Formats: sequence, C-alpha cells, structure tokens
Amino acid sequence: MAGVLEPLRPLVYLLAQAEAPAALAERLCRMAQAGAPGDAIRDELAGAVADGVLAGDVLTHAQVLDADGTVTPVAAVRLGQAQVLAEMRTGERCELVLTVPAFLRDALDEAASANMADGRPRETLLAITEVASTARERLVIAAPYLHPGLVAVLAGHVERITRGGGQAVVITRALSPGSPSHSAPNRESIALLRAAAHRAAQRLIVHSWEEEGLGIHFKAMTADHRLGYLGSANLTPWGAYLHAEAGVLLRGRQAALLADWLDRVALVLDRRRFSSR
Repeated sequence: MAGVLEPLRPLVYLLAQAEAPAALAERLCRMAQAGAPGDAIRDELAGAVADGVLAGDVLTHAQVLDADGTVTPVAAVRLGQAQVLAEMRTGERCELVLTVPAFLRDALDEAASANMADGRPRETLLAITEVASTARERLVIAAPYLHPGLVAVLAGHVERITRGGGQAVVITRALSPGSPSHSAPNRESIALLRAAAHRAAQRLIVHSWEEEGLGIHFKAMTADHRLGYLGSANLTPWGAYLHAEAGVLLRGRQAALLADWLDRVALVLDRRRFSSR
C-alpha cells in the first residue's frame, strides 16, 4: 500500500498549502470525473497554493496527468486518494519547520534521506510566508526582535488584509524611546508595517512590552485562528537564514489555541502599559 501511495506524497504536501486542502482535492477530483482538461486541473491547483509552479510536475508524479499534460484514466481515483490523505493530515497536524544555515545543509540532507516517510521539513521563511498568505481577516505577528529587512516580506500581506477590511496585530517589545532596552529595529519594522497598512490606526494594532527584561520571548504567527507558526526564530534575517532554528506549523485546534493565547497576551500587555502611566 505504501508503494501505491508514495507518488501522491508531493501532491498531498502541495495541497497542504491551500486554505482547505481536502476541499481542494475534492474539487480537483470532480473536475477529473467531469472530463475537465489537464491544464484546467493544473491551473486550479496552481492558483490555490503558494508553490503553484510545481503543480504540473506534481500532478504528473501522482499519475493524474500524463507527461504531455493529458488527464490519465486513473486521475479521479488518484485525486480521491489524495483527498483522503489530505483529510488525514488536516486537523490536529503539526509540521516541523527549520532554519538551516549553510554549515548544516549536509546534515539536513542526511536527516531527510533517513526519514523520507514524513518528507523534508519546511523552512522558516516559507512557513511564515504561508501563514501570512493564508490570512484573510486577521494576521497576528509576535516576536521580541523584528528587522525591517525581514518584516518587509510580510508588508504586502498586511496591506492586502487591511485593505480588505481585516486586521493585522503585532506583539513585540521595547518600542518606546523610554523603554529600558529601546529597540530601533523594532520601531523601524512597525513604521514599515504602518506604512503598508490601509487606515493603519484602525487596522494595524501594536502591543508592546515596555518593562525591564524580555517580558515576552515567543516567536509566533497566526492566520484567522486556522493556521499558526510557533518556533525559535525571530523575524530577522538571522532567524530566517543564518541561525539554526526550529519550530512547528500548526493547524486546527492547536492553531486556534495559539491564536487565543496571543490575544490574551496582548490584552495583558495593554493593561500593564496603561496601569504604569
């Protein structure tokens, strides 16, 4: 059975990038059953996932399309199997996320070769970009250290969400000039996001720890209480590229729990700031 399902693994991982992976697989299955052409199935998948450029190759590997892009006789069956696998992955699933600096690339290759059953871990920048890209109504960004060079990757998503009437929330620290450990990069990052946000005063909400010590040290992002990232990487070039970091991508109830926790942290930070004035 494992050998039969092995060609579906890249497709299932690609489906996982969609807002509703199982629903997307079902939609593709119905298209195949209805006699839709291969390019229509490919475009439907490509338009719903971040790595859409891979759609054609992945569908061919999964035996949904022939090498020339024609729908195979078993396409509907293969897509139905992918739907079942996508449903199994959705819900309480968590996925390993890593930042892998150059000196550890060979070690990652060795680990991936020894554990191919679960696939190659997603890398940090791709994970946080996926979280941001799937947010429609609310994106929460939380990290004690921000850097404009990395936060710029998220600015376009903040603009899209706020322009559509949604809200972006940032939880960080040391923004005030009077803070015991004032952070200029954090202030620059917030200014960048405010410039990107539509009607910033209403749509971009910032909560900050301004007391002694770190106060908050988690690094997290959530999208609409559905998808979340939690890990060790700050939103800086070092966290995304240069330091060895580890985290998880959360879906379902675990993502909702993380989002709820961040909301409560934000409320406490506001109370502490107001009470200290």
